[in-house]
Amino acid sequence: MTDSLNLNLLTIFLEVYRLRSITLAAESLGLTQPGVSGALKRLKQQLGCELFVREGRGISPTNAAQQLAQQIEPALNNLEFALGNFRNFDPRKGRVFEVFVNEPMMSMLQPLVEQDEGMGNCSIRFNLAPNDEDELLYKLNLQQADLAIDIGQISSQSYHSKPLYSEELVVVCSNDHPRITGSLSSEEYYHEQHITVKVRRSKLYTADYFAEESMLQRKISCESHSLMSMMGLIANSECIGFMTSTFANQYADKLGLQILNSPFETKPVVHTMFWHSRNNNDPAQNWLRDKLSGLLV
Repeated sequence: MTDSLNLNLLTIFLEVYRLRSITLAAESLGLTQPGVSGALKRLKQQLGCELFVREGRGISPTNAAQQLAQQIEPALNNLEFALGNFRNFDPRKGRVFEVFVNEPMMSMLQPLVEQDEGMGNCSIRFNLAPNDEDELLYKLNLQQADLAIDIGQISSQSYHSKPLYSEELVVVCSNDHPRITGSLSSEEYYHEQHITVKVRRSKLYTADYFAEESMLQRKISCESHSLMSMMGLIANSECIGFMTSTFANQYADKLGLQILNSPFETKPVVHTMFWHSRNNNDPAQNWLRDKLSGLLV
């Protein structure tokens, strides 16, 4: 090698490797595209091997690049952990955190954050999580959001997760429903008209996603994209629908709804925090995750 290896070159290489794009890596790192390209060229010269090749409109890592990434990523994560021990985060200095959430978590967390006197000069801005997983990971990787809270898992190994809150599914219907009062059998469930909503980042309706058994075909009256609009529609009709228990409990009295136990065995609804592995040991990010976890204890 003509000179000592610059750690920044490895950081840039790893970001290009993760994103398979010089443009996206430059945006993520706050650098120019020529700057990223130049760093890759220098690293290629120092290592004496090709790292990326053109593939269609993008780039693809060579075998050498794949081996390099597998070896340096754990080392860089360990270095980040070591450096994190020397950093401090003071919420009195202020910071705005961006958090992607699903609708039930937004409804639960926003009032709790607003009332929390331990926020210092920090604030948390909640936005609905993208329905598309690729878009969600893209925005987390570009640090357009500090954290995501959603149902299900993320397939990429570059992200970490931690369960935040677990609840059950319930069925809701109008207090004035002409055939349902206090309880619901499976036969009654299939007899009624349904208003449905799909689980975010999934093509499945809530009942199909969480039921322990295979669901039969239902009479779908309407497909909603929001639990709140779903509850409003149910309140003014004879339809029924599945939703999370805490969301139902928040609004059932206001909307004149009955809350009924599910007539089927269902899995728990687990809301999970997701974040990029580069933020594992960041003090501000740790504070954010601990803060949100503490609010739901």
